[in-house]
Amino acid sequence: MPLLTVEGRKYRLGVITGEDLAWTIPVDERTIALEVLRQPSDESPTLFLRAAGRVISVSVRGNEGQRVYFVEVNGRLLIVDLEEDSPSDRASESTGIDGPALVNSPMAGKIASMKTSVNSKVEEGESLMVLEAMKMQNEIASPRKGTVKELYVKHGDLVKAGDRLCLVS
Repeated sequence: MPLLTVEGRKYRLGVITGEDLAWTIPVDERTIALEVLRQPSDESPTLFLRAAGRVISVSVRGNEGQRVYFVEVNGRLLIVDLEEDSPSDRASESTGIDGPALVNSPMAGKIASMKTSVNSKVEEGESLMVLEAMKMQNEIASPRKGTVKELYVKHGDLVKAGDRLCLVS
């Protein structure tokens, strides 16, 4: 599982899901839904995304295979270190994480389908439900391996960004 360090802060990235222009990325205990507005090209190396209603421009400078990248986000230059953490690191950290993980909605939308139920066993990165937003289907992934303890929404519910969706422990 990739470990991203940005300005000294570490973030654990989960399995990126989605297709074409809609991605869902688990980051630590949150799930971020991204809409790709414009892909980078030879003429313009900038990627434009929408996340939580905001447009973000991202340019990356760094060679493939390097750990350190220079990433410009909305004009701000960041130094980003990307590494694969070891299983022993994850094991030691996971034993230090007690308690459930609350999954919140990354954006406003409608629950298009439920892919789990209370007391279901789930794997990290496994789809819990599908959120339809801006006519796009966004998979909401489990932030950790565990059991779905509570569901706060059902098929057809309308949610706002930050609303509770489920609890995984």
